[in-house]
Amino acid sequence: MFPLNKILPRPIRWSVFAIALTMVSSIGFAQFFPRGRYEKELKNSDNGFTIVSMAESGISLMREKNKFNDGKRLWEIILLDSSLNEKWVSDIEMKSNYDMIGYEYAAPYVYYLFREGDRDSNKFELLQIHQTNFTVKHFEIKHEFSLRLTHFEMVGENAIFGGYVSREPAVMLYETQTELIKVIPGFFLKDTELLDVKVNHNNTFNALMIERNSLDKRHLVLKTFDQTGALLLEDYIEIEKEKNLLTGITSGLQREELIILGTYTEGVTTEALGYYSVLVDPFSNQEINYFTFPELNHILDYLPEKRASRIKTKSKERMDQGRNPDYKAHVQPVRISETDEGFYFLSEMYEPVSSNPRPYWNNYYSPYYGYGFTPYSYNPFLNRYSSSPYSVNSMDENSSTKMIESVLLLFDNRGKVLWDNSLKFTDEKRYTLEQTSDFIVKDKLAFIGYKKEQEIFASVGSQATQHESDTLSVPQLKDSDIVRYETEEDTGIRFWYRDHLFVWGYQSLRDQERRGDDPIRYVFYINKFEAE
Repeated sequence: MFPLNKILPRPIRWSVFAIALTMVSSIGFAQFFPRGRYEKELKNSDNGFTIVSMAESGISLMREKNKFNDGKRLWEIILLDSSLNEKWVSDIEMKSNYDMIGYEYAAPYVYYLFREGDRDSNKFELLQIHQTNFTVKHFEIKHEFSLRLTHFEMVGENAIFGGYVSREPAVMLYETQTELIKVIPGFFLKDTELLDVKVNHNNTFNALMIERNSLDKRHLVLKTFDQTGALLLEDYIEIEKEKNLLTGITSGLQREELIILGTYTEGVTTEALGYYSVLVDPFSNQEINYFTFPELNHILDYLPEKRASRIKTKSKERMDQGRNPDYKAHVQPVRISETDEGFYFLSEMYEPVSSNPRPYWNNYYSPYYGYGFTPYSYNPFLNRYSSSPYSVNSMDENSSTKMIESVLLLFDNRGKVLWDNSLKFTDEKRYTLEQTSDFIVKDKLAFIGYKKEQEIFASVGSQATQHESDTLSVPQLKDSDIVRYETEEDTGIRFWYRDHLFVWGYQSLRDQERRGDDPIRYVFYINKFEAE
C-alpha cells in the first residue's frame, strides 16, 4: 500500500525552467487527452498539499497552514469531485506538536494519520472525514510500544499499522468502532523483515515477510487476515539457498490468484539481478520464478543500443555457462494492477548518489536499515503508492537519487513474463527516493507516463503491438496564462481511476489579459487526463 505524493508538507520552492509548449507528434492509435484542471492560488510562503485519490469520488487535498487557533494548528482540507470541482473546503484544528505522517482512502472515508513529534512515538491521532456529509472525527491512539512505522492501511474502518518494535516486525490493528488497539499475533520474529502490508479487494489484508537468517532454509512468509485481524491463510515459501530476495509486494485478490512480485540478487548486495514471481498456494510446494534483467526485451532501452546489445550478448554467454549475468541495477517495485490478461507490475530503476556513509536505500542485513521507513533509511516504493506515510528527506542534504527509467511487466497466472516495456527518464534527480511514473491499462494497451516540468512523456504498447512514444503539454486553465516557472520538486503523475490519471505541480503564472491588478499569481494545480 508507497504514497503521492509528498506527505510531509513544506514551503513551496520555485525554480526556473524553460517551458516546452510544442506538441510532439502523437500516437495514432492511443494517447492521453486533457479532461480538466483545478487551480488554487497560494502565497510563495505557503505549504504544499498532500494529495489523496478517492477514486471515482474525487481527490482530497490537505495542507498545514501557518495559522493557529487557541494553540492548535489549522489544516486546510479541500475535497474535489471527479470533475475537479470543489465540493467542500474547511479548516481543521490539530495539536500543534503532531505531524501528518500518512493517509489512506477507504470509501466513504478519507483518513489522515498524525503522530506526536518523535518518530518512535506511541501516540497517534487518526482523522476520519466522510466524503459526502463531511463529518470529521478524531481518534486518539496510544499503544504500548515504540513503533518504527513502515506501513499504514485501512481495511474497512479499521487501521492497520506495520513496522518494527526494536528490531522485530509487528502489525497492530485499531478498531474505530470500539476505539481499541490490538497486536496481531504471529510477528515479533528475529531476523525477519516486513516487506509489505496490502489490503485486498475482499476486505482482508496481507502481511509479507522474509527470513533474513543464515539458516540453510529461509522462507518468504505470507499471512492473510480478515478485517478483525483473525488469521485466514499462512504460506511459507522456501527460498533457494543462493538466492536473496530484496523486495516484494503482493497483489490484492481482484483475480482469484494471489501473486508476489519483487526483485532478487545473489550474494550480499543491494543491487538486483532481476525479478522474481511466485503464486501463493499453501497446499502445494511453490517454485519461485526468476528472470534476469537482460532476458527482458526493453529494460536496457535507457542505454545506447550498442551497449545494451553487448550486455545482452555477454549475459547470454555467462548464463549458457551456468553463471549469473554481471549486469545488476537498483530497482524497486511500485504497484501491481490485476486485469483479465494477468498481473501488470510497475517498478522503477534508480541510481543512488550520496555522500552519506549511512545509506538511505536498501541495506541487506537489518530492519534498522530495512526496506521501509526507519530512522536511518527510506524506501517508499514498497508501500502503497497511494498511501505512503513515509516520504522524508534524505538524511544528508548532499544526498540525491538519479531516477533512470520505469519498467512495466505483464505476468500470466503462472507467474511467467508475457511482455515488458520501459520508459526512460531524462535528468530526473531527486533528493528523496520517490515514485516518478505511473501507468494505465485500457483495451489491452498499457500506457506508462511520467511528468517533467510542463510535459508528460508516455510510452504505449501491448503484446500485440510495438510500443510507441508520445509527448504532450499540460494545458493551462486560461489561454491567456503564460507559465513563468514551475517547481522542480513536488510534482508528478498518478493513476486515478479506470482510464484516468492526474498530474500536479506548482507554477508562477502571468495573465496577459489582467489589467491594473498584479498579473502574476502562484498556483497549485491538478490536471486530469484520460487514456483513449
